[in-house]
Amino acid sequence: MKKIKIEVGGMTCEHCVARVNKFVKSVNGVIEINTSLKENTSYIVAKDGTTVEAVKSAIEDAGYKPGKYEVEEGE
Repeated sequence: MKKIKIEVGGMTCEHCVARVNKFVKSVNGVIEINTSLKENTSYIVAKDGTTVEAVKSAIEDAGYKPGKYEVEEGE
């Protein structure tokens, strides 16, 4: 498992949060996502094979701008 923390630019309301969550959840290997409008950040738990590029692409497909990210490799 890995944890990905990624900034999401362009969100203005809870509908934006729901859209980001929906698109990122569709990425193969994403187990859980929690997006904070206040922090403009998504916190993702994913399987090891899930790439940050796939997550960034999903955020872009949802209509938002992915920013800086951190990846914490799990066990």
